[in-house]
Amino acid sequence: MTVASPLRRAPRGRPRPAYTRATSGSGTDIQVWRADLRQPEEWVGEAASILAPDERERAARGAPEVHRRRLVARAVLRIALGGALGRPPESIEFVLSPRGKPALPGGEVDFSVSTTGEVCVVAVTGDRPIGVDVEQVVARKGLDRIVATRFAPEEAAAIGALDGDARLRAFYGCWTRKEAYLKATGAGLADPLDRVVVSVGDDRPEILSLGDGDASEWALGTLDLGPEVAGAVAVRSPPEGPLGTVPVRPLPLELR
Repeated sequence: MTVASPLRRAPRGRPRPAYTRATSGSGTDIQVWRADLRQPEEWVGEAASILAPDERERAARGAPEVHRRRLVARAVLRIALGGALGRPPESIEFVLSPRGKPALPGGEVDFSVSTTGEVCVVAVTGDRPIGVDVEQVVARKGLDRIVATRFAPEEAAAIGALDGDARLRAFYGCWTRKEAYLKATGAGLADPLDRVVVSVGDDRPEILSLGDGDASEWALGTLDLGPEVAGAVAVRSPPEGPLGTVPVRPLPLELR
């Protein structure tokens, strides 16, 4: 896990860096950015200024640590999108799709954000649906029950054949792949997990079948976030085949 980065602002007169090149129709347009939610108090205070009033209100709910993580995650999303579009992060406006997925009014890019612990990941691409999910790889009670009751039989069999850390990572790998797809569609966990059947293992991440959809229209990628965090990204209509492991880059946290 990365250490907190120092407070940074872009020097006056310097063009904003193009953090992403999210142009539709290219298999290389998928950009995934990582940021640490542990930021200095001064940075967090200034980051609040780039959020809309309703974002600040939602972030303020809960305990102080929850407030901080929510606020920083929202600022990280705005910074990533501002870089993708070449606009100030505070100028970004959001709308909700019919299924409740956050989107941009003009649809210039599609995006997804996920947090776990102190890790925030943002995925951005052109005008096609994308979803990302990250989870801390930790042993919890009830994981075997989730596999038995919410995963597809072939997934449960593949995970059950493993032991120890391999079994734990296989569970989270399977979970994040399913969730990444469901977030890309805007469904989230409202749809049954077992209707999205994915591969188990890191060699070739893919959607094997969908309950009432065409799995060939989607591609999955694994995110290399270290041994403590599992991550996956799903994108529709991939033009260049399987994604494999998608690079994750540190996001420069420049507020202006």
